[in-house]
Amino acid sequence: MSAVQLTRQIPQGATIGPMADNSTERGALRIAVIGGGIAGLAAAAGLANAGAAVEVFERSSRDSVPGAGISLFPNSRAAMRTLGLSDGYERLSHGPGAGVRTVMRRPNGKVVLPFPAWARPKVRMFHRSALREFLLESCRGVPIHWDTAVTVDDDGGPHRRAMLTAADGQQSSWDLVVAADGLRSATRRFLSLDPGLRYAGYTAWRGVTRGRADTGGMAGEDWGSRQRFGTVPLADGRVYWFAVATKAEGRTAAAEGLASEKEAAALEFADWYPGVGALIAGTDEADVLRHDLYDLARPLSVFHRGRVALAGDAAHAMTPDLGQGAGAGLEDAAALTALVRTALAGGAAEPGADVVGLLERYSRLRAPKAARLLRASRLMGRVAQRERKAWRPGA
Repeated sequence: MSAVQLTRQIPQGATIGPMADNSTERGALRIAVIGGGIAGLAAAAGLANAGAAVEVFERSSRDSVPGAGISLFPNSRAAMRTLGLSDGYERLSHGPGAGVRTVMRRPNGKVVLPFPAWARPKVRMFHRSALREFLLESCRGVPIHWDTAVTVDDDGGPHRRAMLTAADGQQSSWDLVVAADGLRSATRRFLSLDPGLRYAGYTAWRGVTRGRADTGGMAGEDWGSRQRFGTVPLADGRVYWFAVATKAEGRTAAAEGLASEKEAAALEFADWYPGVGALIAGTDEADVLRHDLYDLARPLSVFHRGRVALAGDAAHAMTPDLGQGAGAGLEDAAALTALVRTALAGGAAEPGADVVGLLERYSRLRAPKAARLLRASRLMGRVAQRERKAWRPGA
């Protein structure tokens, strides 16, 4: 295992080490967070604000590129308040700007559905890296172990802490483990909660233009026949775009004899209105990402076992068709934070004594709502990706 790197100075008196006993004071609720993505960092910041002693374990490096754009709706704003991050969140620059119209267009560029101001979704759009940096700053003082993969060996119980094991065999025990380890969560499998993944039937390219770009004062998602293209201007004038097409699972640009995913996206949408090609052309080749889209084969009825809780995509991986993946992860983090804050405020002699009961309440709070979102996202994707012969390019 590589040497542990931390985002900020470790609190005085804490032990430095990949699997150290991290209590900064006797009696603190000791929480490990697996995964340094949006849900994991939000949980770490909120739980630390609630008074717990938290550490984060992330298998990738501090410098790994975290992706393209991310949309947050008003439920995310409410979650930030619960996490104690509202002031910083409100100061974050975001798009789209006040003068941008939200519309739906056809492939020929014709506006078919302009949204009146009262009906526009109150979405805030960020570059994922900007949101990540905000959350990292919010985790100031929380040890974050980069390049450090850990697995759950024992989910614990009412009288037994959860156990984590690192790649080199080092073990540690925790009052509570929050597993935000993503779409293909190893923790979900370990807890015997994994229903498997379902390929949605379509793939998506995403990118952010290298510089300012013109969208004609419009933002939105444009529908064709088994194709979609979305544009959202960011705060700095760049544009986040995404392109969706019905494709067989596992196809790549290389498999199709193309030089790059940028070329693949440009070819797929070559017959669309000129603004689409301009946005793709205005994006650096390395910044065009492609992912087949998956969700959980069926929603989970519980998000925990023992002292281990799932959060984010590990708990409710859904397609991005409602733009609620990140927001649901923030709501997970907020629910855990509120429950832990209440438990610690009770002044129990042993804060970790009723973690199992706390997580039972967490599952009751979050699993039903996340299940509804997962199903609604799946339905929206099916509707959006329908074949519409009259909406094909040139029709």
